Amino acid sequence: MNYVKNVLLLICASCAILLALSFFSRRKPIEAQMPLVTKQMVAENQEKEQKEQTQRSNAAAARRHAELISKMTACNTNEECVIVDKDPCGCLKGPEGVTAINASYSLEFSKLMEKRFALATACPSVGSTEKECSASARPVCLQNRCKIGYQE
Repeated sequence: MNYVKNVLLLICASCAILLALSFFSRRKPIEAQMPLVTKQMVAENQEKEQKEQTQRSNAAAARRHAELISKMTACNTNEECVIVDKDPCGCLKGPEGVTAINASYSLEFSKLMEKRFALATACPSVGSTEKECSASARPVCLQNRCKIGYQE
């Protein structure tokens, strides 16, 4: 009885193998579609990633700079504020050449501006007549920020 069982299992296994072979032999081979990656595509991708990294780095630097300027202009009273040159030409450059900051950050602000304007710049020969550069301009603390105020 055991012998007959083994023979029947052998016949079934052989049939299964033959059926599998005939099934797979009738089909075409499986084709895989893989994208073609060229050296140019790799270089373009690396360049794109480098630009994105630079943009992220620049954005982070801009955020840090904005936070630093915000800290430097924070105040509680008018006495804490001073008017400083934010351009080597100061008022010769016009109203964009000066700003008001917290006096306790004068040295840090000066160092920051030295880095920003490391190269010599030519200044206009005539000073600005804008109110930021007038004799009536005063540093004031408005809404906890140092600003340039004016006396009429």
